[in-house]
Amino acid sequence: MASNVALQPIKDRGWFSGFGNIFSKWNHQWWGTRQWLILVAIGLVLINGLTLFISVVMPNSPAMKQAMQTMSASEAAELKTAYVQQGVNMFFIMSGMVAGMGVVIFAQDALIGEKRTGTAAWLLSKPVSRTAFLLAKLAADALGILGTIVIVQGAVGYLILSRWAGLNYRILDFLAAMGLVAMVLLFLLSLTYMLGAVSNARGLVIGIPFILVTFTQYQNMVPVMAKTMPWNLITDMRYAPSLAITLAKGEPLTFITPIISTAVMTVVFIAVAVWRMNREEF
Repeated sequence: MASNVALQPIKDRGWFSGFGNIFSKWNHQWWGTRQWLILVAIGLVLINGLTLFISVVMPNSPAMKQAMQTMSASEAAELKTAYVQQGVNMFFIMSGMVAGMGVVIFAQDALIGEKRTGTAAWLLSKPVSRTAFLLAKLAADALGILGTIVIVQGAVGYLILSRWAGLNYRILDFLAAMGLVAMVLLFLLSLTYMLGAVSNARGLVIGIPFILVTFTQYQNMVPVMAKTMPWNLITDMRYAPSLAITLAKGEPLTFITPIISTAVMTVVFIAVAVWRMNREEF
């Protein structure tokens, strides 16, 4: 009987061979250690801590209340609204761009480290396909990132903005907005994996995503590229307001080009990473 057998064979075949084992091992590094708690704590401080300070603490500080006493009711309300809106902007920028840079730094060694230490060569000498090796690690990282950033930070952010900052955001609208944050993070994660598959240079793997993020400061130089990069999903651009904030407000989108292009590029990055891994010499 199966219960009397010490080892149970896994019947993965073809490109899926070994996926379950690699995914389980990599997933355990996320949730079986303190890693996820550390990332959640960092996110609470950097993302929601800053959001809370700007949208709640600052407009309700004694100094601000004293300054508002010299204003008319409409001026005071307008000033408070401006702080809250700045807090919303900061929440989505920190959740997407800043957390995204953290994703790049975190994932830079996912492939390079395994190749340099010989772990990848050792694992791939077993019944593990190269495609399964890459996709299992990518899937585990994606779930970890979505759990610690999109779900946890999104839930706390919604609480801050809807309950304490006084914004009337519907949950479904806010979830749609966080879906765009997830797209930005997965874009950067898949880009990092692709770069790690085609190069062993950490500088290249980190540098290109950082350059792309910096590019938002110079959007007028290459308008076509600016409109296809994912940054408009989470921040205001010259040609369109933040799509995430638009969704959070429950307003319809009139511009979806960056959503389509981000999804397409993410799939292309993963496909290129798989193609390159299957041609890597170990």
